[in-house]
Amino acid sequence: MSADIALASLFAWDTGAAIPPDSYARLREDPAYPRAVRRLIRTMLEAAADDPALDGIFKDAGRKVAALAAAHLHMSGGISLPRLKTLMAEFGLASPGRARALLHYMIYLCFVEPVPVREAGAPARYLATEKFLATYRRHLALLAEALAILAPAAGEIASDIENPVVFDSFIRHLMHGFLCETRQGHDVEAYHHVFLHRNAGTQILYQLLDAAPDRVFPPDAAVPFAIATQARRFKVSRMHVRRMLAAGETAGLIAVKNRAVLFTPAGRTAVEWVFATKVIVYLGAAARTLRDRAAGGIAA
Repeated sequence: MSADIALASLFAWDTGAAIPPDSYARLREDPAYPRAVRRLIRTMLEAAADDPALDGIFKDAGRKVAALAAAHLHMSGGISLPRLKTLMAEFGLASPGRARALLHYMIYLCFVEPVPVREAGAPARYLATEKFLATYRRHLALLAEALAILAPAAGEIASDIENPVVFDSFIRHLMHGFLCETRQGHDVEAYHHVFLHRNAGTQILYQLLDAAPDRVFPPDAAVPFAIATQARRFKVSRMHVRRMLAAGETAGLIAVKNRAVLFTPAGRTAVEWVFATKVIVYLGAAARTLRDRAAGGIAA
């Protein structure tokens, strides 16, 4: 595939704020889609296993979005608690009290640090540390490598992630894409309740999806699952894992039997929609990032 054709294929994913049905159909018809999603899942699991700080950030949706928000705010006027509260509220993921706790958590991880000089009457301001920026660059590069399975031109982001235009633009477009996605609406509230908002819930879901056979996504067969093993791996109690599985059964997303988990039709629909939306947002952000790079700067 020539470079021009590869870029044109990636740019076709840039459809604006709303994701049209045609984008979902295009993704689902691509035979590389299951492989790309599994690569994305495995990348997240391996990155968390290799980096305790990143593992902490990946523990729930609020922490993960707070990290993206911190990177975005750092490059667009600075991090402050009021700005973080506002952004997290737009996602509907955190109360003002949780936003404060997330900011303190990122300080604990040495991901953000206070600006030494504070203007009279102004809220405290924070800067992203080099530790955080380096960690997030690696995270985004790995994400782009997974996207390259579907759109090879996306791999250019991974190889050029040190370029400030690429790094800043990719974060900005991801933030915009996910904010638009939350407003688009789809009935996945049960999925969010069971997996996204529980400590290590997303990681346990990823482990289930990663352990399933590669032939189909989401898996349509039972996946072996040992509660004690996963509790140790993700540093939560066995009771916590049992409660999550029980909530998934109550919500009709999974069935648990004989040390295995089976996704129900409703569960498979929710998982597939969430991941398809995520991948399309990533691809759209990658396309807009490369357009910005070609223009020599970040577009307004």
